[in-house]
Amino acid sequence: MRSNGEMGDVGVGRAAVILPSCPFRPVSCLTLVALSGLLACAPAPGPGIEGLWEVTSVRNVTKGQDQPHRREYHQFTDTHQMVIVAGADRPKLAKSLSDMTAEEFQTQQPIGAGLYRYEWNGRAVVRTNIVALSAHYEGQSFPGELELDGDTLTLRDSHSADGDEREWTMRRVR
Repeated sequence: MRSNGEMGDVGVGRAAVILPSCPFRPVSCLTLVALSGLLACAPAPGPGIEGLWEVTSVRNVTKGQDQPHRREYHQFTDTHQMVIVAGADRPKLAKSLSDMTAEEFQTQQPIGAGLYRYEWNGRAVVRTNIVALSAHYEGQSFPGELELDGDTLTLRDSHSADGDEREWTMRRVR
C-alpha cells in the first residue's frame, strides 16, 4: 500500500501485478521475496531417496563376484525409478542402434533402460517394471531391499534373467 492506503501496481505490457506495501526499503522487500523463493525450491531435509544416483559398484551376491564397470544411473521420484545403463568402453559409432548391423550392435553392450513404480517400506522394496529395453521384464514385480545411508544407496534384488541376487551401490549425484 502507498502512504495514502492505495495498493501499488507494477505494469508489464497490459498486465499488472498488485504488490502490497513493504515496511522496509523496496530493495529489502525484493531480497526477502527472492530468498523466500530460493528456500521454497531447496530440497526438503530428511532421508528421502529422491534424486539422481550414480552406480559405483555392482556385485553378484549369489556368486560372490564384482561385476565389470559400466555407466549406470538411477533417477528416483517419490514413487518411480528410471534406470539407464551403458557399457563403459563402447566404441562411438556414427549410427543409431536401428541402423547398426548385429555385430555393431554387440559392441554397444551392455545397454539397458527401465522405468519402475516402487513401494518402499523400511528396507523392503517392491519394484514393478512399467517399460524396459527388454519387453521380457515389463509388468513383472521384483521384491528386494533398499538401504539408504546418507549419500549412499544400496539396492539388492534378483531381477536379472539368471535369477542371481545382485547388489547395486550408488552415490547421490543430486
